[in-house]
Amino acid sequence: LLGTVSFIVGVPMCLVATYIVDTYGLKTGLNCGSLLTVAGGILRAISTLPGLNKSMSLEVQYYLSLVGQALTGIGNPFCVSLPTKVSQNWFSENERQMATSLLAISLPLGIALGQGCTPTFVKKGSDVPLMNIVWLIPAVLTQLLITFSVRSSHPPIPPSMSSKLAKEKKENSFKEYLARMKSIFTNKEYLVLFISIGGAVGYFNVFSTQLTQFMCSRGYDNVSSGIAGSLLLGTGFIGAMASGWFVEKYGYIEEVAKSFYAVAGIMGILIGEFMRLTDSKVWILLFCSLFGVFGFGMYPLGLELSVEVTYPLDESIGTALIFMSGQLQGITMVFISAALEQDLSQKEASHAVCEGAVTPKDHTRFIMFLCCYLTAINVFFILIFKTKFKRSNADKMKQSEIKQGSDAGHQNDAFKIEDATPSPISTSL
Repeated sequence: LLGTVSFIVGVPMCLVATYIVDTYGLKTGLNCGSLLTVAGGILRAISTLPGLNKSMSLEVQYYLSLVGQALTGIGNPFCVSLPTKVSQNWFSENERQMATSLLAISLPLGIALGQGCTPTFVKKGSDVPLMNIVWLIPAVLTQLLITFSVRSSHPPIPPSMSSKLAKEKKENSFKEYLARMKSIFTNKEYLVLFISIGGAVGYFNVFSTQLTQFMCSRGYDNVSSGIAGSLLLGTGFIGAMASGWFVEKYGYIEEVAKSFYAVAGIMGILIGEFMRLTDSKVWILLFCSLFGVFGFGMYPLGLELSVEVTYPLDESIGTALIFMSGQLQGITMVFISAALEQDLSQKEASHAVCEGAVTPKDHTRFIMFLCCYLTAINVFFILIFKTKFKRSNADKMKQSEIKQGSDAGHQNDAFKIEDATPSPISTSL
C-alpha cells in the first residue's frame, strides 16, 4: 500500500488540482503542491526519527508513513500540471517549447536522482531514517524558493498574443470550470492525446515500479535494475532537449512527436523481448536508454500539442488530465500484472536472484500484454491524431491584425501629410 497509495490518491486530486490552478492561478497551485509535499515529508521523517520512533508503536509509525506518502501523492498533481501553464504565460511563442521540455523533464530527473543517490547511503533498514531526512531537505528548500521568489501568477505584460487573449476571455467560476471540463472531454483531438500519451505514461509507471521484479526473476541483480531504471529516466533529458530544440528551430511538432512516439514504442517492445531472457543485460540497458531518449523526448511535445488543441482553455487542465489518464492506466496495468504472472519453472527459478519480500515470477504473459498495448496506442496515435493549431493560429491572427492596423495608420498619416502640403500652383498664386 505504501508503494501505491500516492498513485491512488493522485487520480481524484488531478481534478481538484486543475480547478484550483485554473481558478486561483500558478502561484496558489505551486504553494499547494509544495506545502503538501513538505507536510508529507515531515510525517515520514517523524515516523522514523531516531529517539522519537522508539516511543511509537510500529502501527503508528506505519500509518504516519502512509499518510505522509498520501500527502505527497496529493501534492503531485499540482506540480505536474504546471509545465505548459508556465511556458504559455511566461515565455514567448519562440521559447515555449524549450521551456515546456525543461519543466516536463524535471519530474523524471528528480526520480532518477532519488533512485541513483539513495542506494549510496541506504545500505540496510537502519538507514531509512536518514533517507527520510535527506529527501525532506529539497522539499523544504523548494518551498522557501517558492515563498520568496514567486510573486505573481502572470507577468506584467503577456509574452504572446495567445496568452493575452486567453487571459482576457477567461472567467473564474465553478460553472465555467465545468463548462471547460465538458469542452475538454468532447474534444476529439484531445481525447486521442488523453488515451495515447496517458497510455505511455501508464506504461512507464508500471514498468519502472516493477522493473526490479522483472529483472531479478531472470537473474539480473538489484544493481543492474537500478542502472536500467536510471538510464530509462536520465537519458530522457537528452531526448527532451533534442526534440525541444528541433521543434523550436524548424517546427513540424506533430511529425516529430509521432516519430519519437513510434521509436519509443519499438524500444519498449524490444526491452520486453530481452527482459524475458537471461544474459541480455547489455541489450536491456541499451534499449532502456533509447526508450528514455525518445519516450521523454516526445512527452513535452505531447503536452504542447494538448495546449494547441484545447486553446483557449487553461493549459494546466489538459496537462493534469493526461497525468490522471496515466495514473488510471498504470493502476489498471498493475492489477493485470498480478493476474497474468505465473510461477517460474524449476530451471528458470535457478537463475532468479530476487531478495527480501520480492518473489520471483514468470512475467512473460504480462510483458507480452505490454508489447501489444504499446503497439495499439502507437497505431492509434499515429493514424488518428491530427493537430489543430488553435493557439498558434491565434498568435498569427492577432499579429496580422496589428500589422494591418499599423500599415493602415501609416497610410492615413501619409495621406494627411500629402493633403497638408501646398501644391506648386497655390504657392505661386
